[in-house]
Amino acid sequence: MVTTLTKADIIKAVEELPGDSFALEDIIEKLIVIHKVRVGLAQEGQGIAHEDVVEQFKKPRDQRNW
Repeated sequence: MVTTLTKADIIKAVEELPGDSFALEDIIEKLIVIHKVRVGLAQEGQGIAHEDVVEQFKKPRDQRNW
């Protein structure tokens, strides 16, 4: 799954930083956080429900069907 940031997203992130100057690491960190949040939101609803995992672990290892 590819989640991208637009130029507008990047400009907004830069404008939200305090002050007129900032370390390059600050903007990189902010962009990484924005990206990871978007990836996480895009993955919402995928995977296995917690209740199903609990039920699978109640079974012997060789009888689990993931």
